[in-house]
Amino acid sequence: MVLHPSTDTRTLIHPSASVFFAIRGPWHNGHDFLSAAHAKGVRRFVVSEPPKPGDPWHEGCDVLVVPDVLLALQRMACAKRTAFQGPVVAVTGSNGKTTVKEWLARLLPQHRAIHRSPLSHNSQLGVPLSTWSIEAHHDVSVIEAGISEPGEMQRLQACIRPTLGVLTHLGQAHLGNFNGPAHLAEEKCALFKGCQQVFMPEALRDACATHLDAAIVTWANDNDPKAHRADLRVHVDTSAQALSLHWRGASAKTSVPFTDIASIQNACTAALVALHLDVKLADVAANMADLTTLSGRLSSTQRARGGVLIQDDCNHDFGSLRVALSALDAAPDAGRSLALVGDVPQSGLNASQRAQQLAELAKHHRLSDLWVWAPSWGAEAETALLEAEQDKPSGAPIAIRVFRDMDELVTASNALGSANVLVKVASTDRLQPAMQALAPARHVTTLTLNTSALVNNLRALKAHAGAEGVIAVIKGLGYGTDPVLLGRLLEAQNVDWLAVAYADEGVVLREAGIRARLLVLNPDPSTFGTMHAHDLEPQLVSTMHVQLAKEWAEANEVDGWPVHLKLDTGMHRLGLAPHEDEFVETLLQSPALELVSVMTHLAGADDPELDDATRKQLGAFLRRTTERFHNVPRHILNSAGAARIHEWLSASDREAHAPVLTHIRVGLAMYGVGPGSEQVGLENVLSLETSVAKLVHIPAGEGSGYGFTDAVDHDRALAVLSVGYADGYPRALGNGRGQVRWNGHLLPTVGRVCMDMVTVDATGLDVHPGDRVTLWGDRPRIDDVAAQASTIPYELLTRIGPRVQRIVQR
Repeated sequence: MVLHPSTDTRTLIHPSASVFFAIRGPWHNGHDFLSAAHAKGVRRFVVSEPPKPGDPWHEGCDVLVVPDVLLALQRMACAKRTAFQGPVVAVTGSNGKTTVKEWLARLLPQHRAIHRSPLSHNSQLGVPLSTWSIEAHHDVSVIEAGISEPGEMQRLQACIRPTLGVLTHLGQAHLGNFNGPAHLAEEKCALFKGCQQVFMPEALRDACATHLDAAIVTWANDNDPKAHRADLRVHVDTSAQALSLHWRGASAKTSVPFTDIASIQNACTAALVALHLDVKLADVAANMADLTTLSGRLSSTQRARGGVLIQDDCNHDFGSLRVALSALDAAPDAGRSLALVGDVPQSGLNASQRAQQLAELAKHHRLSDLWVWAPSWGAEAETALLEAEQDKPSGAPIAIRVFRDMDELVTASNALGSANVLVKVASTDRLQPAMQALAPARHVTTLTLNTSALVNNLRALKAHAGAEGVIAVIKGLGYGTDPVLLGRLLEAQNVDWLAVAYADEGVVLREAGIRARLLVLNPDPSTFGTMHAHDLEPQLVSTMHVQLAKEWAEANEVDGWPVHLKLDTGMHRLGLAPHEDEFVETLLQSPALELVSVMTHLAGADDPELDDATRKQLGAFLRRTTERFHNVPRHILNSAGAARIHEWLSASDREAHAPVLTHIRVGLAMYGVGPGSEQVGLENVLSLETSVAKLVHIPAGEGSGYGFTDAVDHDRALAVLSVGYADGYPRALGNGRGQVRWNGHLLPTVGRVCMDMVTVDATGLDVHPGDRVTLWGDRPRIDDVAAQASTIPYELLTRIGPRVQRIVQR
């Protein structure tokens, strides 16, 4: 029996009992890693490319050759699903899938053994890997499914085979590859084939009814004209963060810790499913008050003593724990690797069995220390944990400690030196004192980067533009984020080139161990030696530039130094003029240089009024590179050009200009920002947040801050935020021009933005010191904030100060 399917050699568990599925993806071909899997001990493989004679990896191995490796994985996972007899709840929607899945788990009783997808693993690959982990002892399985193209949902349905379905939301603005809302509804509903009931907001019923054979169960706000059709009626009082639930003749009141409409809708959808699964209305209402906003992601921050702290805010189960431990395995070596893990009460196992399962997981990961936070454990469970660990198959033993006292845990955390640390506990556990000891907060203002969203955006842009290759631009310190982290992430995606502005940026990436091809867009000839020593590839922008590169390479007996050429097609900043092409072509015949790509830059691709000029640049680039420089990749599409390509270029023109549209060169669009981002369906990647430092009550007629500006004729409660223009929040956003989001509300700025502080109007709201507020993210978007500040998103990102703490979210 296959115990462990694997598609990534970096996260192999039990290699001798694993099957490696060599999947072809948009960035990787798993067949390129067969030898690496074999070297780690894998002896079972599923491939679509038959082994060649002499390939050492398949000798003495079981090799299954199939036409579609991913489909084979899905069908094998389906066999595992078939053996499970309990209810299987499939969750889909344009957004809110992970939140509803996690909140449903919170609303179900602790004694229920709940299986669910780890994190937001809802793709063609994530679904079968999630399904694989269903065990016979589970009471219910909750699996989320996401699609980006028509036809994908049928494969996921065949893998999950749900008995119950949940539809969270149907988006209108992010239709992507779907031909309108009706087509999207039809594709989403394909997941629910064979379901007994499908749960959704009443507002979605009419769009879905014709696509479903199952009974439709809904909830509705009681002011909805069609609320009489709903099974669960909800009265929402956002001002008091209160809900009244009416279900089958009974009523209950509850409060929720949020006021934004999306969160309330997700909470009501989760409550509807929990009620159907026989949770009492009073219990649902009580548990809804404890719901907290979830990202559904792993996040990591640098530890001051060395290493990283990885946190997971999803509900705690063995499936998500496996994923989190794999993330810890993949972290750069810090000399020590420690997991602080909580008990798993919703597993359906008794305490001793849970302890044994934790030990079984730990022994197959690169752990030096396992700390278990289990205040309710007795001596029997602790003994079971220690005894199970004695069977570790290889390597140094893991140091195990069980903590029942918070002071003891904090003391141990304070004494911990350099180490990579994973904290994975149930969401109801409160370990902030220990987490503060493990990684003391350096600054309350944080910039969070969602790496999954960034990768998804890159894939979406590539597909949208019909490109074959990608040049990922990470200049300007990674647009104010973390260039080394971005470099590692994008290198793992096998992009064709990483691009930086200057040689020193490339040197930083090389010194961090990044080996991807690196293009330097603005190299100074004085740095040619440094660039060659670090395997950096210069973009040459003038005849003098090319001449100096040729002379330097020949003088230093360099053979075939890869260089790129820039042509000026109308921007008139950098690049060769048309009359210089022939001379440069002669220079490039030197064996000291090797031309590897030719590019130009679009000057107005972000502005629809300049589309004629953009098309003119495209035509000029095609003509010049057809005559010369045509045997290498030719790229013109920047972020705006790639995102808006279907707006400024007809299908026939795209076909005619195909030779120069094979690659996209994107930077800002990777973050889900800029013109065309909504049309492509790009996700927000970056969120800038800070905390409320103090509440101040201001009498009518008095202003606030420097100059006593913004005086009004009524009393106010103002919230002072721990952020200012030294952190990158523009001074231009003072006096009400800017807004920040707190708990679903947009709060206007009051007075001037200071170096370290911003004041916002919180009158009439229950704001407290320590509350988190969003300066930009999903709402308000950075595009809107930039417009309010009369600037562009590029400037806001690159001005984020160094004291702002960068957080990575997977």
